[in-house]
Amino acid sequence: MQVLDNSCHPDAKIAKHRAGDLYDLIECKYVTVKPAGQWNHVRIIVNNGHLEHWLNGRKVVETEMWTEEWKTMFANSKFKDMPGFGAARNGHIALQDHGDRVWFRNIKIRALDGEVN
Repeated sequence: MQVLDNSCHPDAKIAKHRAGDLYDLIECKYVTVKPAGQWNHVRIIVNNGHLEHWLNGRKVVETEMWTEEWKTMFANSKFKDMPGFGAARNGHIALQDHGDRVWFRNIKIRALDGEVN
């Protein structure tokens, strides 16, 4: 999920690069991001390959992972030359920055009851 100041960051001019987007793959259905300096509430849910991005109480992205459509999205993205990117079914999360200030708080990772990887 892209974390970004949509008002000031130049990447926000690019569709699929705005706050809440599945970066370079799926654009948000709704713009619900709060301005810089305010906290946003995010939920990322993956349940048996069903992925949802929630931003400030509204579902903004939804897709099925590891399908032919998923593979096609990656093949048409900036990740196409990164073998295995987006293919893992479990593992670690990563928080990445490019030198801009960003703050996170209350990060929680929970397994869903009955989840099958």
